[in-house]
Amino acid sequence: SDKFKENLGAGVTVALVSIPLSTALAIAAGATPMMGLSSAVYGPAISGLVGGSNYNILGPAGALVNILMKFSSEYGPEIIPRLAFVSGLIIMGVFLLKLEKYCTVIPLSVLEGFSFGVAITIGCGQLNNALGLKGLKKHPEFYMNVMETVENAGELQGHEFTAFLIFFVVLFSLMKFLPGKPWIVPVALLGILYGFICDKAIPSIRPTLLMDMYPKMLEGAVLIDFSYLKKDIPLSVVLVGSLEVAFVAVLETLISARIADNRTWTRFDQKKEVFGLSLANIVAGFFGGTPCTGVLVRTAVNISSGATDKISQFINAIVVLVVVLLLLPVFTYVPMPVIASILLTSAFRLMPLKVMWHLIAIDISEFIILLFTTFVCVFVDGAIGLIAGSFICLLRNAVKSSKTQYKHEVEVDLNSTQLLVISFFDNLTFINAGEIEVAMLDLIKKTKPDFVVFDCSEVENIDADGLEALQNLFKFQKYYTMALVLQKTSTNVIENSGWFKKAADDTFFFANGTEARNHVYKKGITLPEDADANQVTGGEGDDDYKQA
Repeated sequence: SDKFKENLGAGVTVALVSIPLSTALAIAAGATPMMGLSSAVYGPAISGLVGGSNYNILGPAGALVNILMKFSSEYGPEIIPRLAFVSGLIIMGVFLLKLEKYCTVIPLSVLEGFSFGVAITIGCGQLNNALGLKGLKKHPEFYMNVMETVENAGELQGHEFTAFLIFFVVLFSLMKFLPGKPWIVPVALLGILYGFICDKAIPSIRPTLLMDMYPKMLEGAVLIDFSYLKKDIPLSVVLVGSLEVAFVAVLETLISARIADNRTWTRFDQKKEVFGLSLANIVAGFFGGTPCTGVLVRTAVNISSGATDKISQFINAIVVLVVVLLLLPVFTYVPMPVIASILLTSAFRLMPLKVMWHLIAIDISEFIILLFTTFVCVFVDGAIGLIAGSFICLLRNAVKSSKTQYKHEVEVDLNSTQLLVISFFDNLTFINAGEIEVAMLDLIKKTKPDFVVFDCSEVENIDADGLEALQNLFKFQKYYTMALVLQKTSTNVIENSGWFKKAADDTFFFANGTEARNHVYKKGITLPEDADANQVTGGEGDDDYKQA
């Protein structure tokens, strides 16, 4: 058909990029190369049929590397297909419950902090291959493995490091100064040629090849592999890991699809894309592959290669399948230093340097949140880093947006009797209740009124802490006549409280400001002469109160 012809070139190009990238990312995650290649077949094949984006490409992703490596370093590569399968089931739950929209409510600083953490994890995780270090002790903690590498850096193999450096400089330079081209493909092919020549003709400078690390690949492709089931792994561990994978997979996939839409002026079907992601992970995991997500690199190549329909993703899967089945032994000649150069280039490109400078210029607090998220992602866990960073951002924004605005005015009658009227707006909640209480006490201490009216008629939301703050203010009725104007909202917390019902006999609650004023003037009680106004605690306060 016309669609097939239009998308054939894009599908082939993406496949040629996907093969080395999927292999490299699987290795970085602690999986086998074949697991990554399996995912590069099953993921896009299924999403290309039932997914919701015409451009988004699924496959092994750098975003999952730090999460997968944490689990594979402790439980071996056998845990990775299980994480893919169970995360697919969880994503299906997200689809059925329509929760996908909540997975993308992540601030820019947190997203970029996560990307920075992924970049550090991928880059540092390839130092051993770049330096030619072998046989180093493996630790469950990522930073301990990095320290192990640093301690043994003096044992680097010159010929391996030289190969890495040359390929890294070439690939990095090409992608930086001539962007928009799939440079990974020719670099990987040159790497295979280099490995083949060294293996057959110049053994003295032969680097470590993929076949040395994974000799089973010489036997041919294994796209259906249930050997991961032989190892006992606690179900609780798989569930925790799968939740993390599912969260990041949905987030990364929807972001990748949205970026593709922005570049092509199209709109993807979010529900279908999540459904396709779910099936892709279920199938890939079941048959022994890694988890997959939407991947920005492959998606960008797909768009720049002229794709117009999601059939390009399906074509990509078929081409990967054919190449893996027919040419896998040839691919095993790729040197590990070349794989390290591909991954380190990807890591450098993930570093959000421009965003970091931007945040420093406009909001240093957001920059600190970015660094905090990165720290948690690297030293604790990627998903926890996303959650912790998002929680801090949400709390920070809640504090900003929930500050109770208020105004005050002092009315003086002919007898020099002073009435202080304080009108609140917006919210009075646990976020600002303590601050409001102190500010009001400072204001009362400063103005020394005879009567006080707290007007809450324009307050939208009062919670238990806000109610307690108001109760604490009314403890000073022995010095001042006080009145409170109730909220206008239907869910009036004050009227539903025990405080309101208990005070019914000595009423100081009113429906509007006029009634409250009439009440306090009628009572005519002034501050006792023997009462010290300093008994009202609080700071000195400013002359111009605006918000707490």
